Amino acid sequence: MTKTSYISVEEVSKLLMVDRGTIKEWVKDGKFPPPNRLNERSCIWSYAVIENWIAQQQQTQDFINNNDIDLI
Repeated sequence: MTKTSYISVEEVSKLLMVDRGTIKEWVKDGKFPPPNRLNERSCIWSYAVIENWIAQQQQTQDFINNNDIDLI
């Protein structure tokens, strides 16, 4: 995947090995970057933003139960 790629909530969920609801809660609580809304029902994240978030979480060791995630 290139750094200009965008991924859906389903793909983010698989990448982080968490439920979609968890991602939505993290966004609501300010613990995860907000998505880019395509319309009322669809949203996407920049892969680079997610990649940076994962690196930051691993660096600060605040990464919630997912220390060994491999980026695609």
